[in-house]
Amino acid sequence: PSGCISFMTIHQSKGLEFPVTCVDSLDNSPRKDFDQLDVDIANVYFGKSPWEPLERTKYFDFWRLYYTAFSRAKNLLVLACVDNRETREKGEKTSPTKYFDIVYYDAKNWTELEKEWPDFVLDKVEKANIKHEYSFTSHILLYENCPVQYKFFKELEFTPVRTNGVMFGTLVHQTIEDVHKAVLEGHPEQVTEENMYHWMRENYGQLTKLTGLYLRDSALNIIMNHVRQYVEYAQKDWSRVKEAEVPVTLQKEKYILEGKIDLIQGHDGTVEILDFKTEKKPDINTDEGREKLRRYRRQLEIYAHIIEQRYGEKVSKMHLYYTGVDDGNPFISYDYNRTAIDKTIDEVSSVVDKIEHKEFKQDPKKRCKELCHMCDLNNYCNSL
Repeated sequence: PSGCISFMTIHQSKGLEFPVTCVDSLDNSPRKDFDQLDVDIANVYFGKSPWEPLERTKYFDFWRLYYTAFSRAKNLLVLACVDNRETREKGEKTSPTKYFDIVYYDAKNWTELEKEWPDFVLDKVEKANIKHEYSFTSHILLYENCPVQYKFFKELEFTPVRTNGVMFGTLVHQTIEDVHKAVLEGHPEQVTEENMYHWMRENYGQLTKLTGLYLRDSALNIIMNHVRQYVEYAQKDWSRVKEAEVPVTLQKEKYILEGKIDLIQGHDGTVEILDFKTEKKPDINTDEGREKLRRYRRQLEIYAHIIEQRYGEKVSKMHLYYTGVDDGNPFISYDYNRTAIDKTIDEVSSVVDKIEHKEFKQDPKKRCKELCHMCDLNNYCNSL
């Protein structure tokens, strides 16, 4: 970004150029990065001999790497290190190593350059044409729910206090994913009560290590019930399960929209998309419930559009599946309507445009008891 200094690996810098580039890591030496097994495999499968001697490859790789680093500089290349050639203690790495002699000792010392600096011309940093990635659920929906929440939790990277609900949903999704994995690997018989509990506990252990959060046993029992109810429905015909946790992306002119489809099912030569929801099923008789379902439907429409465009599969149905429904129909289903896609994409593009122009003010008329009552930022908004 403009006005910022970029810290990156040499590999990350490929293709970029900067007026001033500083390169450190001058204590490196060429290292062999292959073993005899690699040589044996190459001898069997390569159609011709290597075009450079294997014993010299590490030197070529070394200089290919640093050529990439040095050539990032448009006006000024700075070689930076703690020069310890004369002060190095026993066991300490030499810096710079002998391999950099040909560039390091011919370079000007920074004190010499300081005298010439007033006459030194640097190009302006060119504006980077980088497309940002947005997730429909964690970016678009979050902004539509509340621009203030988006500002604090995405733009400013504050961590929400109330994260147990997110952990609950993640744990349900991950355990159902383990169920699908067993089915897709051809072992539906492994989907037993004992294995489901084991998968859930294993996922829970990994999440607690990652987040430092814990759930009560009662919450874990409810999670198991969510998974159990879905399995009771799905095991009637496991053959319909085609793919699970499918990552999808939609490339637009100014941004990239990415997401993950929970489940793709096959039916009568077409596919159906299914998205799991662990929250309470919305009441379609309320304005808030209808608005929430409208947003979820747009998500499904985008996913269906990508599936048709990228994979050539015909999408016939799109479903929301509410895993917590004990009594009643857990589904909300939609037919795929191609004419609605353009409108949906336009709405998403409008949200992205507002995000990138940092329009984070919430309309006071849109505040609601359900959303604001449990929000970490409630007192902040009340004080405005």
